Amino acid sequence: MPPPARRRSHSVPVTAALLAAALLVFAAGAGADDGRTLLEIKKSFHDADNALDDWSGDGASPGYCSWRGVLCDNVTFQVAALNLSGFNLGGEISPAIGDLKSVVSIDFQSSGLSGQIPDEIGDCSSLKMLNLSSNNLEGDIPFSISKLKHLENLILKNNQLVGVIPSTLSQLPNLKILDLAQNKLSGEIPRLIYWSEVLQYLGLRSNKLEGSLSPDMCQLTGLWYFDMKNNSLMGTIPDTIGNCTSFQVLDLSYNHLTGEIPFNIGFLQVATLYVVVISPIELDA
Repeated sequence: MPPPARRRSHSVPVTAALLAAALLVFAAGAGADDGRTLLEIKKSFHDADNALDDWSGDGASPGYCSWRGVLCDNVTFQVAALNLSGFNLGGEISPAIGDLKSVVSIDFQSSGLSGQIPDEIGDCSSLKMLNLSSNNLEGDIPFSISKLKHLENLILKNNQLVGVIPSTLSQLPNLKILDLAQNKLSGEIPRLIYWSEVLQYLGLRSNKLEGSLSPDMCQLTGLWYFDMKNNSLMGTIPDTIGNCTSFQVLDLSYNHLTGEIPFNIGFLQVATLYVVVISPIELDA
């Protein structure tokens, strides 16, 4: 008598199907949270031009992914980028911004925003690019930004920010662009910033920065743009300036520097140095 036929097990396909269904439910739930967060963020904007008119409804997933300025992940439907640049929104940045845990890029450039940068910005743990330039933001630079370990570009220029540059910004291991120009920042440039291995662009012009140029400035071996124009720096240009061979743009004009121009500044060859602007400053001939 032949043995009875074995039944085929469907446990693996069924398990895979259940897992896929669970993932879809999870993604939809996470997306719904982001949708509600966007609606909460909108409440802090004046939006006189109704630029965000399509930000409406209950924020259900994935409908908000088609809202103006919103880019979502194709799988999770979570917000990956928020680009509201030039929308003339007015109002303030809502603390709810910190609930966007998967957002990689936030661009609010030239949006007419005022108030302070919320501490909750440091909760956007996936953030790589933050551009809040050309607004009317006030107050200090939040120390919480130092929690953004994936951050590569921090652009806060042309605002009304005050206080010191947080020394903890040196703890951002991937920061390539730091542009804080045209604010009202004071105090000294944190020396730890000069020891970044990845920083390429340091824009600090038109602030109220004091102190002297650190001899460690040439430790920024990847830096090509170094702009300190129109501050209140004092002292001499470090003799180590000739070692800053990666610099292509160096602007130290409109400060209170004194002493002689180091002879080894000539070591910065034309092929490497795009422009050196060191006049007018109070240097001896």
